[in-house]
Amino acid sequence: EAKFNHPETQQETKNDLQKGLIWIETRFVRELTKAEKDVRRAVHIAIKEVTEDLDGDYQFNTAVSEMMKLSNALADASCKDSPIYAEGLETLLLLLAPFAPHIIEELWQVAGNFGSVHAHSWPKFDPDALVVDEITLVIQIKGKTRGTIQVSAQADKATLEKLARESEVAQRHLEGKEIKKVIVVPGKLVNFVV
Repeated sequence: EAKFNHPETQQETKNDLQKGLIWIETRFVRELTKAEKDVRRAVHIAIKEVTEDLDGDYQFNTAVSEMMKLSNALADASCKDSPIYAEGLETLLLLLAPFAPHIIEELWQVAGNFGSVHAHSWPKFDPDALVVDEITLVIQIKGKTRGTIQVSAQADKATLEKLARESEVAQRHLEGKEIKKVIVVPGKLVNFVV
């Protein structure tokens, strides 16, 4: 009973409840916006990569690189009032804590958290957050990039070729030309040889 009255335990319980509410909201209440999905994906990629870098052979340079990517993704995010964004900031502080313990401890307190950042559990990544709905497909004519289109990440080769042929970019550059070969690299590009 006394343990639950301690401010650090109350804050950890509050943080766990907030994460639980975010989980419930994102799974059952509403669909995430594209900006929120991008932030969530960046957060969980960073958690996965930094954890692997520290658990493996202590590749600090790549861990720092991943945290910089997360920092940039958060800075560029358009959903700064979202609980997903707040979770991202908290996660960034947790990931940075082993690298800059003193300043992160101060930032942890300034962010309104109680107790030590080092007493908080290490974040765990959610594999579902890494799933991409849409990808950017490059359209090339004779090996030169002419434009891009947004397509479903699950589209097969035939669908990718069809969407690329129907795109305005391809229509403009292929008009009056005979297509000799089409090279489709799923998830990357479609190249028309004319």
